[in-house]
Amino acid sequence: MKIGIRTNTLDKKGYGRWGKDTYKKLKEHGYSCSDFSMMDTNSIFYSSDESDTILLAEKKLASDAGITINQVHGPWEWPPRDYTKELLKEKMDKMKTSIRATSVLGCKNWVIHPLMPFGIEDADTDKAVETRKINIECMKELLDTAKNYDVTICLENMPMHNYSLSKPDVIHDIISEINDDNFKMCLDTGHVSVFKDLNVGDEVRRIGKDIKALHVHDNKFGQDLHLMPYFGIIDWSDFSKALKEINFDGCFSLETIPPGVLPDEIFEDMCKSLFNIASEITYNL
Repeated sequence: MKIGIRTNTLDKKGYGRWGKDTYKKLKEHGYSCSDFSMMDTNSIFYSSDESDTILLAEKKLASDAGITINQVHGPWEWPPRDYTKELLKEKMDKMKTSIRATSVLGCKNWVIHPLMPFGIEDADTDKAVETRKINIECMKELLDTAKNYDVTICLENMPMHNYSLSKPDVIHDIISEINDDNFKMCLDTGHVSVFKDLNVGDEVRRIGKDIKALHVHDNKFGQDLHLMPYFGIIDWSDFSKALKEINFDGCFSLETIPPGVLPDEIFEDMCKSLFNIASEITYNL
């Protein structure tokens, strides 16, 4: 199975510290794929007239290094800013820009968080029904753009305990209702594990073929810490078995990375170790 890792080439504390050699470093460390970040809504990808030139240069650097950009993470703001029609339109415009950029990068999978028009405390309130309705309407609108660019939207489960669309089952319900080949799920293992009543392997088995992308990391204490596998509470052996049972053939994409404050040599050693951990988890896949 191909193994990838989150890559933000604009982040000089992460893999971006190597500039144009970023993808070469990924390859040296064992990775074959990149989860390309377009999360920052203020980045040059959304504001520059030269965005296509920048994206095509990224595509070439990755290709020359033997790295596949297998998924792109769409825009995300914290705290969420989806609570007015104007802000929602701004977010929708940026999401459509990001979908198009995914195509420019030669990538097929676009990962996005659900919209949060009433914040993260709407569970078990009358706002929950409206949250779901707004998300379905907006995802259907985005789907038109995605189909135009031959991109699959991968809606992600979330870690907020009191947000109505956090758990995988409610995300999967939306995917089932929309029922389109270009609208699937990104299963985030760490986000599943913040809920004491959920097991990551069981969620994989339940969702099955609708899992198109992964965000792999560990958590504990009911918090979203984005820990390396085995540093939290997830049963990684069972997760691996579950992936095999559903015949998952996508990328094992890590959404964790060593601390950016580390000097280059130690950062590299930990990136290599992280790849070895991922290889151990996926050895029978």
